[in-house]
Amino acid sequence: MTRLTCEHVVHHLTDLDEGVLSFVEVLHLRLHLLHCCACRELKAGLHRMPAIVQAVSVVEAKELLPLAQNSLRAALTRVAEYRPRRHPLVSPTPSELERLLQSGADLTLRIMESVHRAFAEGTTPLQAPFLPATVLAQLPASDTWHWEVRGGARVTTLLDTGPGGSRLSLLVAPRGFQTPSHVHCGSEQMLVLDGLLEDGQAAYPTGRWVHFGDGSRHAPLVLNDACWCLIREEGTIHYTGPLGWLRNLLG
Repeated sequence: MTRLTCEHVVHHLTDLDEGVLSFVEVLHLRLHLLHCCACRELKAGLHRMPAIVQAVSVVEAKELLPLAQNSLRAALTRVAEYRPRRHPLVSPTPSELERLLQSGADLTLRIMESVHRAFAEGTTPLQAPFLPATVLAQLPASDTWHWEVRGGARVTTLLDTGPGGSRLSLLVAPRGFQTPSHVHCGSEQMLVLDGLLEDGQAAYPTGRWVHFGDGSRHAPLVLNDACWCLIREEGTIHYTGPLGWLRNLLG
């Protein structure tokens, strides 16, 4: 019987434990282990290794868990408190509205343009309702605003130019609020005054002015606390969600 070397035995120790060797190979290995103290100690050490690794992992986990939890809480707090104020990359005026503004837009669109310009200049107030004094002077007094509750959000109509015209509204929505999925039968312009929301297509931070044309579909979702939006609408909207038919019926 050929005598095995320690190198050969070490190479096949795991094969021995896993039961993948032939009867003859097992016999050769066990005969070597009977007379080789070094290989026996190595085999015993390998058997102890999983328990050692587990014990070390448990100790490290107990020490690191509080640190990991604190880091996670801090990161979540920063996300929840995210307020991209005075962002240098304030979005440009939507191209679809530039021609309208140059040719003589109505008061609702001019007001939105004024607020957007204030963002670009860094002069918007840091307190709600985040509208410059020059804009508030063109609106009804804030103590006369009539707020309606819509699924946890609040909305008030600031200006209404009448049938076939435009409406300017102010929306305040809590974190997690989502406007039901709808299609615009007309158009909507949305200017984020404070907060962060997304609609599956893009994220809209503070200072972002977006135009949604006729036929556009979305369902904006608020990603942090108390998102304030200035909204200008023309035409109507058609709800498309599971209860869309009921929302359309109730108007």
